[in-house]
Amino acid sequence: MRYFLKRVAMSGEPAMEMLNTLTQEQIIKLAAENPPFNISVTEEDLDRFARNIAAGVDRSISEEEFKEWYRQQLNKTRLSDAEYRDLLRTGYLSTKMGEYLAQFVPTQAEQVFVNMIFVENYAIGTMVKEKYEAGEDFAALALEHSVDPALGEAGGKIGWVPQGVLDPMLDRVAFDLDVGGISNPISLDQQRVVVMMISERAAAREIDEPSLAVLKSKVLDDWYGENFSDFEVHFHGFDNGYDSETNAWVNWQLMRRQQRQVEN
Repeated sequence: MRYFLKRVAMSGEPAMEMLNTLTQEQIIKLAAENPPFNISVTEEDLDRFARNIAAGVDRSISEEEFKEWYRQQLNKTRLSDAEYRDLLRTGYLSTKMGEYLAQFVPTQAEQVFVNMIFVENYAIGTMVKEKYEAGEDFAALALEHSVDPALGEAGGKIGWVPQGVLDPMLDRVAFDLDVGGISNPISLDQQRVVVMMISERAAAREIDEPSLAVLKSKVLDDWYGENFSDFEVHFHGFDNGYDSETNAWVNWQLMRRQQRQVEN
């Protein structure tokens, strides 16, 4: 529980979200050392992994700089050395599992040519849809109504997209639309409403590098979603599982922790 409180405080996530994060981490640890992954981790591997994180992209780091970075990480996270190295181990295993799974991402797939107009609100989105269905040109509507100037200038053209690259809500709509079909306005959040039109579809097309990179970055989360049901997971609290009483106690402990930090 002490470690759980540290991780919740460190992440700023709600406690329930951290439970899901820790569950995923534990399942990754259990799966990584077994087929088909067969990943082993040495202390030297963790040291190299930590140094790569500390150095960042295209930068070298001295031993003194690394030690200072490591000290700051322990101070910032309030984790013990053993706890922080265990977190590094999880990161290393996740990286290696992702690299293994990325090898099997296909380089060809069904794709649709996506066109979008981001508009101010749902009512304008409905008007755009009605104008398009009445015969107006989508590119002209994009130029007139898009709140994204660059996309409006491009006539709303996003380009060829395979399944799994777009936001999940947009992904479902894009691959359900017929060629030439336009969606109802889609509210992505309080600021973003979009209408989408599919102008072409290809049963099999080479995936471009940016889209392929997105698909490869998601393979571990996809694997987790597909394999989660193979594991039996139990949460323990004061009564039955992680209940409201346990959550209230966790939030109280976090509040006390914050107060102590302010006082110090």
